[in-house]
Amino acid sequence: MNYINDYEKLGETGKYKKYILMSKSPRRRDLLSFLKPEIDSIRIDERAIEKICMEKYKDCDFLERASKTCAEIAKAKSDVDLVKDCLYISSDTMVIMDDIIYGKPRDVAEAREMFMSYFGKSHYVVTGVCLRSENYMEVFYSIAEVRFTDYYKALDDVIDEYLKGENVMDKAGAYGIQDLDPRFVSYINGDINTIIGLPVSEVSRRILGE
Repeated sequence: MNYINDYEKLGETGKYKKYILMSKSPRRRDLLSFLKPEIDSIRIDERAIEKICMEKYKDCDFLERASKTCAEIAKAKSDVDLVKDCLYISSDTMVIMDDIIYGKPRDVAEAREMFMSYFGKSHYVVTGVCLRSENYMEVFYSIAEVRFTDYYKALDDVIDEYLKGENVMDKAGAYGIQDLDPRFVSYINGDINTIIGLPVSEVSRRILGE
């Protein structure tokens, strides 16, 4: 599997006076702290983009369809009036399990259903990224595979305690990898920051590497 996949590129990156993170996520802000980004965001209809792109890429396998859709959503999040010498960084993250895109749970029951489905299986987390300036745009997506341990009854209390957390309902797939009890996860293939919300090492390489 290719964990980093190019999607679209126009022009070449340059030197920038300012970086703007098109997300209010504190996790992404912390990951990009070395750039000292300003924070902004716009509203987009993510579900409409998802519907169009999942149809557009219907001949691809499900993970590729979802990944390309994720890339298009990330791209749409930086579709703003561009300011000179600024680089805009936008992203979107999806959880894919059994050919289903897991969004944010609607209630605790759905959060539990999502979470319990992970045990004994692998699922995928995809983060699409768009880097955009006046003369440059680069879109790529990063994939990470997460394998949860086989379920055993002694985990029940730990699972219940996790699902009571206030952040569960605000997370795609009902979890944040940084918040999980270490007993839940058997292994991760790929960049853990893809799961947190931004493959920051790849972002840095593309905009600062020679």
